[in-house]
Amino acid sequence: MIRRYSPADLDGAAEVFRNAFAGEPWNESWSRELCLQRIGELMSAPQSVGYVCEKDGVVRAVLCGRILTYLHGKEYVIDEFCVDRNMQRSGIGSEILGYVREELSREGVIAMTLMTSRGYPSERFYMKNGFTANDNMVFMYRSL
Repeated sequence: MIRRYSPADLDGAAEVFRNAFAGEPWNESWSRELCLQRIGELMSAPQSVGYVCEKDGVVRAVLCGRILTYLHGKEYVIDEFCVDRNMQRSGIGSEILGYVREELSREGVIAMTLMTSRGYPSERFYMKNGFTANDNMVFMYRSL
């Protein structure tokens, strides 16, 4: 079942996040507390809109994003999208994106945007789901 995220989903969403990034190719060691903080922060803005996919009463995937206004209309900015490692490559991610696309389109959202790492499985996944890279954009970062 795919549905909108609610604050009651925080624990399950944090566990999916921790599980997804613990595996290849990321191999990241997120603590439970840090995952709760990350998801909580992402979903705390008034513009935040998230989705979860449940199977057997357990959250198996979480998508965190924000609906933001741009010149030509509202865009949905995906901040994090995680699928439990045991559910990856099952089609659930594409199913969630399709559901979100249809729902947000009905609400007047005109586009979805995101950042992901080149060469990672996530890049191929998003391309398979109709996203394209924008060669005019550059991701910039500066350590403080």
